[in-house]
Amino acid sequence: MLEVRGRNTYVERAVSRALARIDDFIGGAKLHNLPSSKQRRACDRILQDRSASARVAGLFLAFYRLEDPSWDLRSIPTGTRGKYGDKRLSNELTLRSLTLHSNITAFGENLGWKGDVDKVDLSTESHFADWVAVVSDASAEEQEQMADYFASRFAQSRVVLEPLPPVGSDVLTFARAKALFYSVLDIESNGHIQQFFIAALLYEFRQNQGIDVTTHHPNASDTFDGTAGDIEEKVEGRLIRAYEVTMRSDWQNRISDFKAKMDAAGLDKYTIIAAGVNQDSTWAVPVQMALTLEPYKRDIAVIDIKDVVNFLGVELTADELRRAVNHTFDYLTNPKLCGKPEYIDAYRAAVDEWLDAVGGET
Repeated sequence: MLEVRGRNTYVERAVSRALARIDDFIGGAKLHNLPSSKQRRACDRILQDRSASARVAGLFLAFYRLEDPSWDLRSIPTGTRGKYGDKRLSNELTLRSLTLHSNITAFGENLGWKGDVDKVDLSTESHFADWVAVVSDASAEEQEQMADYFASRFAQSRVVLEPLPPVGSDVLTFARAKALFYSVLDIESNGHIQQFFIAALLYEFRQNQGIDVTTHHPNASDTFDGTAGDIEEKVEGRLIRAYEVTMRSDWQNRISDFKAKMDAAGLDKYTIIAAGVNQDSTWAVPVQMALTLEPYKRDIAVIDIKDVVNFLGVELTADELRRAVNHTFDYLTNPKLCGKPEYIDAYRAAVDEWLDAVGGET
C-alpha cells in the first residue's frame, strides 16, 4: 500500500482516474475493447443494483484494482471512507449531473464500511461477489476494460436540463435569436462561452457537409494538445480548417503565432474570429486589413464575431439554432472543457432573461 502521511494514496489515484475516464466518455470517447460477456454481466449486476452506494462502490473498486494490483479483492481498501475517497467521488459525480449514483454523499458510509471493517469480505457480499470472482481471473488488460466499462456507463447516465426548451420557429425568429446571441457574446467568461457558442453554431452548420467540428479547453496549450486552433474542422480525421476565437484585443500581437500554427498544420487559410473588429480602423477597412496582413504572406482571415453569428443565424433553422444554444451549455458543463459554475450560471441566466422577454411579448 502506497502511503503519504498515513494516507493510502491508491484511493486518491483511483478516484482521480475514475473521474478522468468518466470525463473522457462525457466528452465523446468510445469503448473499443469490451469486456467478455461474463465480465460484462458481472459489472452489470453492480450497475443495475438497487443500491446507488453499491453502484458507486463498484466503480471505485474497479479503478482501485488498477492502481493497486496487489489488493486482495476481499478487504475494504484502507482510506476508502472520507474526503479523499467515497465523499470526494460521490460529490464529483453529483457535480457532473450523473444519475446512476442518485446523489449519494458517501458510498462507504452508506454500505456500513466503518468500525470493524476487517469482518467485511467482498468476495461473499451479494453486491460484489460475482465481480470479485471474474476480476480475480482477469488479466491486467481485461481489468482495465471492465473499469472503462463502469466509467462509460456512469457517463451515459448524465442528464443536464437544457437551458432552451423546444421553442418553435415562430418564437426563435432571426431577430429574436440575434438578441439572445448578442446577450451571450456580452457575458464575461474569459472567452469560454464565446468560443463554445461559435463551436456549437459551426457544429450545426457543418452537419450536412460531413465536416466534424471539435473544440478544446480555452486555457489549454495548442502546442501541448497538438491542436491548430480553438476550433477545428476535420473530414475523415483530416484537418481542413482552424479558428481562433477571442474577445481580447491582444490577438493582434499574436498573428505570428497564428501563422506558425497554420504552417505547422499545413493549412491554406486561418480564421481569427474576434470582438470589436468592425470598430477598429485597422481591421474594419479592407485596404488597411490587407496592408497589415501583407507581411505575413499567408491567407489569414479576420472577422468580427458578430458577423459570424449573424451569418449563421440566417443560415441555420430554428431547430438548429436551439440545438446550438443547448450544445453550448453542454460544452460549458463538460468538466474536460470548462465546468466552471460561474460561467454555467451566467449562461443559463442569459437564456432565462431572453425567455422572459419572449414570454412578455406574447
